Amino acid sequence: MKFLLGGLCLFWAVALSFCFPWLKHQPNITEDELNQHHSHPRHEGFPDRCDGLGFDAVTLDEQGVTYFFRDEFLWRGFRFAAEFINKTWPGLPDHIDAAFRIHHKNSPEQHDRMFFFKGNQVWQYYGTKLEGQFLIQDKFHGIPDNLGAAVECPEGECQHDSVLFFKGATTYVFDLSTNTVKQRPWTGVHICTAAMRWIDRYYCFQGSNFTRFYPHTGLVFENYPKDARNYFMRCEGRGHGNKTVDPSIHNRCSNRSFDEFNQDEFGRVYAFRAGWYFRLDSKRDGWHAWPIHSTWPSLHGKIDGVFSWNKKTYFIQGSQIYIYKAEAHYTLIEGYPKSVTEELGIHGTDVDATFICPGTSILHVISGNQVQSINLEQTPRNLVDGLRIGHSHVDGAMCNSRGIFIFVGTDYYKYPSTTELAGWTKIPEPHSIRADFMSCVQ
Repeated sequence: MKFLLGGLCLFWAVALSFCFPWLKHQPNITEDELNQHHSHPRHEGFPDRCDGLGFDAVTLDEQGVTYFFRDEFLWRGFRFAAEFINKTWPGLPDHIDAAFRIHHKNSPEQHDRMFFFKGNQVWQYYGTKLEGQFLIQDKFHGIPDNLGAAVECPEGECQHDSVLFFKGATTYVFDLSTNTVKQRPWTGVHICTAAMRWIDRYYCFQGSNFTRFYPHTGLVFENYPKDARNYFMRCEGRGHGNKTVDPSIHNRCSNRSFDEFNQDEFGRVYAFRAGWYFRLDSKRDGWHAWPIHSTWPSLHGKIDGVFSWNKKTYFIQGSQIYIYKAEAHYTLIEGYPKSVTEELGIHGTDVDATFICPGTSILHVISGNQVQSINLEQTPRNLVDGLRIGHSHVDGAMCNSRGIFIFVGTDYYKYPSTTELAGWTKIPEPHSIRADFMSCVQ
């Protein structure tokens, strides 16, 4: 039996549907459930998640529900007690070595499938329907038998859609686009008895501890390992959390406004608020507020503007600008932060919001009801007078293939293009940020 491996504090709720394509996944988590403090239920004669004996595998399914496996048992999400594996996935053996949900949109016959490993065998399921049982070598050539752990790694977080397999001190990176494998002797990530990807974060579990790591380099974050029982399950007398933070910041459904929104070139969508952020495009895997510096090193506190261009993400904060490489993970470019004036030709610190539309190099800078523009491909960069909008103040702005979104307080306004934004004669009907972006029940 493997040692203690955490699952993640996900608490799954009734599904809702929304009007934006990136938000149509079924949500499985609510803020109220996140804040509950009771321990999970137990059934007589079934194992306890908090007993320190560990899990054999941890993974999410195609609906974003987290499963924890040990011997012939599993725990589904957070609220449910232990049950038998075969109750959910008929045909699986009583004990598995590893499991993961695959992400590979270019291969519809594999995308959002579940894979379970034991010995030299692998089982493939779509939902709870068995689609086949194979030799590991036939399905994932070059991957060894008797694995320790496995986890998916989609493009943007890895170079290509991939799967990371762990056995002993070796990590095997299986590229789904080429069906090739490379070995990585990562010293910080080894002897993983389970692995988990949750909202673009990667964890290797070792006994009762876990370590967060970068999936394309194997580098480990500072201040790890940590005890899984304090983070990934509700165990009596255990827990974590910053009690000094205003709860309205962490509560995505509060009436507190957001500072900015951004969608990068990899389709990752973020909402920023008072030095914290939410990831929107992966919401089916749950909601969680993260400190902004945990993803963008050296960046702390409220931001004034954010935009993505040329596979980089730009943050304006006061008179300074931070630029991060956006591929795989965010890395601060050497020499930054610099002054906004030096980088963009912006004078002063009165930026309310910024946006840039896909396929263009024109950055739009909003201050009050004025929108000015900068061509990022020109050198030197100069701020050019632009247009007036019908909003005296905005909190944030974002542009994607669906249009321009202007965020004011708890509402947003959608414009089809910059032409309509410039030629407005009537402000569009307001819509709820909480309902349409944050999956909140009104």
